[in-house]
Order: sequence, then structure tokens, then C-alpha cells
Amino acid sequence: MQRSYVAIIERARDGYGVFFPDLPGCTSFGETVADAAANAYVAAQAHAALTAEYREELPPPRATDKIPADPDVDEEARLLVPIEIGDEPVRVNVSLSISALAALDRTAKELSLSRSGAVAHLALSRRSSQDPDRSKSTPLRPKRLETGMKRASKGSPSRERLNIKA
Repeated sequence: MQRSYVAIIERARDGYGVFFPDLPGCTSFGETVADAAANAYVAAQAHAALTAEYREELPPPRATDKIPADPDVDEEARLLVPIEIGDEPVRVNVSLSISALAALDRTAKELSLSRSGAVAHLALSRRSSQDPDRSKSTPLRPKRLETGMKRASKGSPSRERLNIKA
């Protein structure tokens, strides 16, 4: 299921801040408006994941015209950010080449995530990575997800099967 929440991008001293009036505590930042917008998506997904982890409900989103302007906020833009709201984790099996598995492990280590967490992070942040100047910003991480791994019993020894809870 998907819900869309209003994100407000405001000018800040060293870039642009983002906050969600309907998601208290959910904030992000970017050096440019484009970075801030891209990071807003990742921040909202991470916020939804943490809310689910604590078995709390997300508040219902309001329409853009129902959120009044705050005179203390130097608004640059408003945008609707879709959030994927999931149910319980689903176990999936993924086969990867040794080189792809090594790259996944390096990425997971760099992000301080499990393999499952890295896969989820990459999938959720892919949407926000279309900006070629994206390397300057650091997106927020989603929750850590459990993972288990076992050697595949059939096929090439150069493949391993991952059991991932997404």
C-alpha cells in the first residue's frame, strides 16, 4: 500500500532542510533542492520502517492545501512523497554471483547494515538516486533487517543463496 505525505523544503544556512508536517520527527537535508527532495523520499521510507518496527501507526496524511504556511519557515517548495507501507517481512531467495555478493557485502559494511538491510536500502533509495550530483549527499538508512545465508545445494559453487527478510 502507498500513501503520499507532504514534504516541505526550506532554505537553511548550508543547503535545504526537509520536514514532514504529518510525520513528526521525520527530517532530512540536502545541499541543493534536488538533493533535499531525493533525501526526503529515503527519510520518509526510513521513518515508516521505524514506525512499523515499533508497532506504531503512521498518522493519516493531509492534503497539501490543508497544511497552512508557517511564517517562520522560509519555504522553497512542497512536494508529495510516496511511502510504501508494508506488512510483515517476506522471505525471498536470491542467487548472486560471487562478485555481486562481495559488492553487496562491501555496501552493507559501508552502511553498517545487514545484507537484507543493504538490499532494502538500495531498492528504496534507487528512486532518489537519479540526480547525477547525488554523491554529495548522504541518505538516511532504513531499519536493519534480519538475514540468513546458506550454501546452495545445487548448481555452481560460485553461487550462494540468500534468504532475505525484506
